[in-house]
Amino acid sequence: MRGPTKEELVKAVSGWLSGEPTPADGFHRKVAANAMGIVERELALWPACEAGAIARMSAILGETGDYDSLNEALASAIRNGVVNASDPKVFEHLKQTALDMLAVDQPRYRHSLSGAEQ
Repeated sequence: MRGPTKEELVKAVSGWLSGEPTPADGFHRKVAANAMGIVERELALWPACEAGAIARMSAILGETGDYDSLNEALASAIRNGVVNASDPKVFEHLKQTALDMLAVDQPRYRHSLSGAEQ
């Protein structure tokens, strides 16, 4: 018995995610279900990551707002020299944001990078 090709797996997973009828093949159903589980776990992590980023940016800038406005304000402040990019609070924010993005996008890498130092 041959295993599915890469193209078949991609088709099964993309079909599952787009709401197409469940693949008839049991293996494809299992792969699609596993992929959906990963996506759901990753999406569940984002609200906590976003809240942490908002708190860090608010502390750096001394202002409040939503994620997008604070992120733009911080980027602008760094570009304009108002905030020093080498400030430890800025470094910690950027490091944690990168780790959060990895946690959301690639959970298997989270533990290997969680001890990253400056």
